[in-house]
Amino acid sequence: MRHDPSIPRLNPLPLLARATSRRPAARTLRCPAVRRRDSIGSWAWVLRAACLGLLLTSGAAGLWAQDSTSGDQEDSLERDYENELPRIDPVEPADALATFAVAEGFRIELVASEPLVTDPVAIDFDPDGVLYAIEMRDYSEHPDESLGQVRRLIDTDGDGVYDESQVFADRLSWPTAILCVDQGVLVGAPPELIFLRDTDSDGVADERRVLMTGFGRSNVQGLMNSLRYGLDHRIHGAVSSSGASLRWADVESSEPLELRGRDFAIDWRTRELSATAGGGQHGADFDRWGDRFVCSNSDHLRYVRYEDRYLSRNPWFAAPAGTVSIAADGPQADVFRISPVEPWRIVRTRLRRQGIVPGPVEGGGRAAGYFTGATGVTLYQPWPGEQETEWAIVADVGSNLVHRKRLTREGNSYVGERIDAEREFVASSDIWFRPVQFSVGPEGGLYIVDMYREVIEHPASLHPVIKQHLDLDSG
Repeated sequence: MRHDPSIPRLNPLPLLARATSRRPAARTLRCPAVRRRDSIGSWAWVLRAACLGLLLTSGAAGLWAQDSTSGDQEDSLERDYENELPRIDPVEPADALATFAVAEGFRIELVASEPLVTDPVAIDFDPDGVLYAIEMRDYSEHPDESLGQVRRLIDTDGDGVYDESQVFADRLSWPTAILCVDQGVLVGAPPELIFLRDTDSDGVADERRVLMTGFGRSNVQGLMNSLRYGLDHRIHGAVSSSGASLRWADVESSEPLELRGRDFAIDWRTRELSATAGGGQHGADFDRWGDRFVCSNSDHLRYVRYEDRYLSRNPWFAAPAGTVSIAADGPQADVFRISPVEPWRIVRTRLRRQGIVPGPVEGGGRAAGYFTGATGVTLYQPWPGEQETEWAIVADVGSNLVHRKRLTREGNSYVGERIDAEREFVASSDIWFRPVQFSVGPEGGLYIVDMYREVIEHPASLHPVIKQHLDLDSG
């Protein structure tokens, strides 16, 4: 059957493309976004299963930094903490291999780095396998400069490593989401949802249309994200904590769709816009059965049990919560980082415990060791020939790691159980490793989108007594 170009092409599930009855000796986790600044330059590496013992040993030292005051000086807002807040350098290329610990049976490969891609936060593949990456170059301190871009990356020799890159579109403000559709790409750049298409095959978008407007921008870490196809042939997206008042850009009289704590779906053929259940922060995905999962900073795995639209049939029915936390070890479960705790986290936690600066005291007063920046939940089936339940892959961007859970049906919900005992699926001793999103590639590999930054934290969560010693643009 010939594909109608007016209908978005649903890519075949890549996990089903290579069925096998035996587990391969090693699978590949592809990391397209590891990057190094200034004199560090671009480089490439492959992490193989044979290196696991070395990596686990090399990254374990220095996990917990000393949480105490320096000298006899008392903590206060008048104190200068410069000596406790040193700058952290990126890892040299020669040492990069030894920063990663990866679960047995997997390997990690670099597929793109600077200058091919910078500040990536989301990626997608078109039907030809071309990779499109969102570059959020204006995070977090440049909301009005429209520095964001879409990059088009091509593997010219078929070796799995990208060789060429060009700017597909630029002048985007805080872009956070991308989806290949209708021979073009949809890009979320709040307040707008933009359609981009290259009509003359030069690799640059010459068609640019604002389709929708009204996405909130009040929280740089709570912007719309995670555009995904659903089994209902609709395009789904997460609204996040900034909310939205959505309307079609070309219909001035259209009534806006108000979204607070809910997400949205678009029928590309009929232009029907609907509110959907959800309410996560950054990360949303479907499993192979069409069940939807979301995550939030401190609630790393949540299941959307039903759609809001079903409740409209009976407004008198007192429905249970539509989205529930399903991690067996709790929303803010322990994580096992192998990177040193950033000095600013240690100082901030100490000042919060004493009530000197405002903010929550989490994790029993610990500076780290639990989910604080869960992001990018993605459903992944590593061995499609087996009937094993899919895994939920979640990053903790603040702890420099990738976590996985096995999903098991329980009644009308799921339970997510930790797979790796007192370690993580992927972890790095490099504090600059910042996994923010994932994508399953055409060949079935799990691609990790690494923003690679010295500091990744909401600016409002950093008191000036600490913030003055940090560079939020570093990276």
